[in-house]
Amino acid sequence: MTSHSQTTGYAIEALACLARQRPASMLVREIAAETAIPLPYLSKIFQRLADAGIVESKRGYKGGVRLARPPGKVSLLEIHAAAESSKAGEADEESPRPGTFWQAFQQSYRDKLAAMSLADVFDFEVHT
Repeated sequence: MTSHSQTTGYAIEALACLARQRPASMLVREIAAETAIPLPYLSKIFQRLADAGIVESKRGYKGGVRLARPPGKVSLLEIHAAAESSKAGEADEESPRPGTFWQAFQQSYRDKLAAMSLADVFDFEVHT
C-alpha cells in the first residue's frame, strides 16, 4: 500500500477528535456526529483500535472510548496497522517486489508514519 486508505484516514480523524477531549471519554456516536463518519463503519474501526490497545472502551454509565495512551505515544503507523488489520490480525498489505521503486517508496511512507504521532496531527489542526 502506498498511501493510507479511507479507513486509516477515518481512524486518524476520529482519534484526533478523541484527543481534543482527552482525558475524558466520548461515545462513538458522538465522534461519528462530530466527524461525519458513518456510525457502523466507525464502530468497526474503534473495535480494531481497541484490539490494538490504542483506545479503551467502557460500557454503561459514563462509558465510551478514550485514548489508552497520550497522543504523543501513538504513532500514525500503529493507527494505520490497526485500522487496516484483517480479522486474522494481519495488515492488509501487498508487498511490492524487492528492490523496486515502489518498495522503497512504501518503506519511506512507513518511516514517515512511524515518525509522526497522533499529537502531531492534533498540533497541526490546532495551528492551522
